[in-house]
Amino acid sequence: MAGRTTRAVYGALAGAIGAACMTPVRLIARRRGVIDKTISQIAEEWLTAHANAARTRGPAFHHALDQAMHLGYGAALGMAYALTLGRRRRRGMARGLAFGLGTWLLGSWALMPAARVNRPPWRKGLGENLVDLVAHGLFGFVTALVSEEMSRQPSHRPSSDIHRYFARSG
Repeated sequence: MAGRTTRAVYGALAGAIGAACMTPVRLIARRRGVIDKTISQIAEEWLTAHANAARTRGPAFHHALDQAMHLGYGAALGMAYALTLGRRRRRGMARGLAFGLGTWLLGSWALMPAARVNRPPWRKGLGENLVDLVAHGLFGFVTALVSEEMSRQPSHRPSSDIHRYFARSG
């Protein structure tokens, strides 16, 4: 694959993995009573209601849909990261954290309130905002780490049985 395409693939994978890492943070916060719903649940409920697709389905369907939406959105953002910020020579986790902060500002402060999907941060409590900020910081950090680490492994290809056997793995 060409360099740009490779970066896009790594970014999409990294973004989806980063988005997946956000879910446990939010579910722990929900279990502790800090939040009632995750942002992906709110977005899925909004989309379902506005698409007139609000047929009664079980919770498993809605959990699968909200996670699929969230992973897809994370993949798209990860691709954007890899094609812009991630292509610079001096990459780093600080850039990833800044990217996570940027996605929080874009999504939570602009897109979600503008579409009336969710309350803006200035109408939420400190706990809700901290959960969202920490989750997005983790998203940015993981997105940067995964995309950078994949790009540092150009020799990842099929290998011999003996090579795999003696390779340190974990």
